Amino acid sequence: MFSIYIFYSISMARGVVLGLDVGTSMVHTVIAEFPQVAEARVLGIGIAPAAGIRRGMVIDLEEATNSIQKSLAEAILEAKVTPRSAYVAIGGPHLAISSSRGVVAVSRADGDISEEDVKRVLNAAETFVPKNHNREIIHIIPREFRVDNDGGIKDPVGMNGVRLEVDAIIIDAAVSAIKNLTKCIEGAGMRVRECVFAPLASAEAVLSKRQKELGVLLVDIGAGTTNFAVFEEGRLMHAGGFPYGASHITNDIAIVLRTAVDVAERIKIKYGHALSDEIGKKEMIRLSEFMPGDEEVVPRREIAEIIEARFDDIFELIQKELKKINRAQLLPAGAILIGGGSRIPGVVDLAKRELRLPAALGDLQLAASQIHERDRQTLATAVGLTEWGRLRESGEMSLAPDIHEPRAPTWLRKLYSLFFP
Repeated sequence: MFSIYIFYSISMARGVVLGLDVGTSMVHTVIAEFPQVAEARVLGIGIAPAAGIRRGMVIDLEEATNSIQKSLAEAILEAKVTPRSAYVAIGGPHLAISSSRGVVAVSRADGDISEEDVKRVLNAAETFVPKNHNREIIHIIPREFRVDNDGGIKDPVGMNGVRLEVDAIIIDAAVSAIKNLTKCIEGAGMRVRECVFAPLASAEAVLSKRQKELGVLLVDIGAGTTNFAVFEEGRLMHAGGFPYGASHITNDIAIVLRTAVDVAERIKIKYGHALSDEIGKKEMIRLSEFMPGDEEVVPRREIAEIIEARFDDIFELIQKELKKINRAQLLPAGAILIGGGSRIPGVVDLAKRELRLPAALGDLQLAASQIHERDRQTLATAVGLTEWGRLRESGEMSLAPDIHEPRAPTWLRKLYSLFFP
C-alpha cells in the first residue's frame, strides 16, 4: 500500500500530460510537465508527416496509425517518459455547433446552488439537442447562467436562488470520425483520455485572459481545414470549421502551373504571398529552380493572386459567421491567426482587410521560450492540449464537463490513475 501511495504521489506531482494534434499534413505531439510550483516544462516534441488523413478525418487506418506512431515515438524518446493516455484535438467540417438552454429547480432547501445543480442544468441543456446515433457530443460549454431573473453569471455555485438556467454551446462530431481516430491512436499504443475541439485547446496556449474578456477571434488555418472560435467576456461565444486550408492553395497552384503537388508546395513556401498588390509585376519565378530542365518562367504575382483568392474565400466564410452572432467588426482584441497557413507572408494584413479587425500572428503564452519560433503557430494546438489536460486533471475546468459520458466514482478514477497516469 505504501509503495502504491509513493507512486501515485510522484506521478501526480509531476503532472505529465500528452497532447496529440492529428492534422491533414502533420501530426504534432507535445509532452509537458506541470510542476506544482513552476512554469510548464516541455519534455518532448514529436512532429511527423501525416498520411491517411483528409479534412480532419481518417481515410486510411493503417497509414494514419503509422503517422501517429512516429510522432508519439519521437516525443516519448525525447521526453524519456511514456504517458499512457492523450488529450486529442479534433476539428473539421464534420463538427457541428449549436445552442441550447436548460432549466432546473435548485435542489437544496436553503436555495444554495451546488456543483450538482450545475451538472443537472447542463444535462437539461443536452436533452434539448435532437438525438442522433451518428453524432456524439464532445463539449457542453455554458455561455452564461441565470439565477432566478439575474443573468450574465459565469459561475453560479454558492449563489442563492430557486431557479437555475443555462445558455450553452453544444459541440458534437460524427461518431465514425471519433471512432476511426481513436482506433488509430490506440493502434499506435496510446489511450485517448479526451477529444477536444481544436480551437478550444489552441486558445489555452495562445490567448490571454484579457483577450478573451474583450472579445477575440481565433483562426487556425491548417492544411485541410480552417477552424475558428470567438470568445467574449471570458467565454466561448461561437465556433466552427470549414473544409478549406493551405493544401487547397497548393492544389490550385499545381493546377494552374500544370506541375506536381510537391513542386507547387515548394513554390508556395518560397515565393508565396497573400497580397498580390505587394508583388512587383516584373518579379518572375523560374521553374527550373524546382524542376531542372523546365525553362518556363511564371510571374510571382500570379502565384500571389491564387493565394489571395483562396484566403479571401476563407475570410469571407468567417465574416459570415461573425455576422450571425452580430460580432462583425466588433471584437476589440481582433483576430489571432495560427496554423501552418498563417505563416504565409501577407496573411495577417489580408485578414485585417477582409475581416476589418486588428489581426496578428498567435504566439504561445505557455512555454514559449522552450519552443522554436518557427514552430509556435503549428504547435499551438498540441501545447494547448497539455494545458487543457492540466486544468482537467486539477479540477479547475469544472464548469464544462463531458457530462454526456458517465464518470466513475472519484475513488475509482484515482485508483485507475495509479496504473494509467
